[in-house]
Amino acid sequence: MRRPGRALILAAIALLAGACTSNGAASHDPGKVVLPAKQTTVAGNLYATKGRSLYRFSGTHLTPLLTGVKVKDPAVSADGTRLAFAQLQEQSSTIVLSDVDGKARQTITPSSGPEGALWAFSPSFSADAQKLLYLTDRGKQPSSPRDLQPNDLAVWLYDAASARSHRIAVPVAYTGGDSDPVFRPAASDQVVYTTYLYGGVPLQPVARLTWMSSQTGASVSLSPERARDFQPAFSPNGRFLAFIRADSGRDDLYVMALGASFGREPRPYPTEAAILLQSGMVSQPVWAPDGSAIAFLMLTRGSFDLFVLPVATSGTLRASGPAQAVTHGSFLDADSRLAWSP
Repeated sequence: MRRPGRALILAAIALLAGACTSNGAASHDPGKVVLPAKQTTVAGNLYATKGRSLYRFSGTHLTPLLTGVKVKDPAVSADGTRLAFAQLQEQSSTIVLSDVDGKARQTITPSSGPEGALWAFSPSFSADAQKLLYLTDRGKQPSSPRDLQPNDLAVWLYDAASARSHRIAVPVAYTGGDSDPVFRPAASDQVVYTTYLYGGVPLQPVARLTWMSSQTGASVSLSPERARDFQPAFSPNGRFLAFIRADSGRDDLYVMALGASFGREPRPYPTEAAILLQSGMVSQPVWAPDGSAIAFLMLTRGSFDLFVLPVATSGTLRASGPAQAVTHGSFLDADSRLAWSP
């Protein structure tokens, strides 16, 4: 498996260092999800994975789902009735649709093809759940140590009406591919994802947020040329975009307002006006269904745990209180997306 989570690959050294230095010695994995003594009430249904097992947080309750299935990158439809996720096998993965309890499963991507074993990750529903974005290395060229070919993940679009998929973006070769595709709510033809490339002298890894029209194929960069911005997440009304920025050994959470559409590459770049909401080693932001909070994973004392940060979007965009811990010392999967529904 080439890369389970591109943002974590870019920051892998920093993550390991953070686990051993800035947060002290890594604590012991308890082998289960642990809730703190003072529990945080989760509005709606919030999905996360630990050890590739899927869990749903609701109120102060924790429910395991899909027992025995290795899950990565859960996604949930806007109405909360459908799940999508990557199901992992030893040398491949597929995108699976199901109801919210993990039943009535439908696999929509192949685990292998003429190219060999295939990987698929990061599903994301459109507002009406009739389309699904995801990543896959389908269509890759045969490769060997003597004849190394690009083997990168690309953004694909699945249409439920036709039950067919097609690629909508071509990644930069030999980067591992693009990542983090999301639909913009209330604008079904707008997509944002992370483009990976190399830039500067000497060459350094670069991560730029890319806006794209899935109808026309037109795209613009939302980040400067040497940025390290990734893991975009839209607010429910589509006006704001949360994302992670890697800088100075940290992965910080930022939020920015986003224009209605783009006919050309914007200047200044929208990310340059983004507001810092949470510093630290933060991963996988997702908005509450009512836009009142952002959930994320954060490294604390060697463990990635789940937090909920209240935010205010009227007037000045800001955090309206401190982040509240939903789990404690649980070692959740920081390379796997979160999902949140009513």
